[in-house]
Amino acid sequence: MKYAAKRTLCALLALVLLCGLTACGGAKAVDPETCTYDEMVEYLTAKGYISKDSSPVDMLTTEGYLTDNTDGEIPFAPFADKAQDYDGLWLMWWDAAAPSEAYTNCFQNLAMNGGTVVYMGGAAVLETAAHNGSFAIAFGDEYAQKDAVMADFQGLSGK
Repeated sequence: MKYAAKRTLCALLALVLLCGLTACGGAKAVDPETCTYDEMVEYLTAKGYISKDSSPVDMLTTEGYLTDNTDGEIPFAPFADKAQDYDGLWLMWWDAAAPSEAYTNCFQNLAMNGGTVVYMGGAAVLETAAHNGSFAIAFGDEYAQKDAVMADFQGLSGK
């Protein structure tokens, strides 16, 4: 009887451990319609698309992300509520819950413009690779995981 009880207890503990590891393993899916910017960054980091030691660059205050069609008058601009470059993975977000000027002027027309962020009527533009929910992504030339990120990002929905 003691032996059967020990076996049952060990089997039960193994099952609990297995369930716990399964629940912790992998990246928790996010809904790009409702998740926060930080939740999306956590998801992309857990998937290995963003390095844990990455130092993000603010795309809204750094030159070189927008194509400036004004001969240098708009080298950077507030085209999103938050936009950062994680070593070549460019993540942009617009707050649909509290629409800003960037949301109204850039995001609402993103789909109509073929995925291109158009700032001030075309004075500056940024072509995105994909948009989903309140997010858009683009890539630097050297980013290696473009295809994997694209497939994963476009597959996200209200999970």
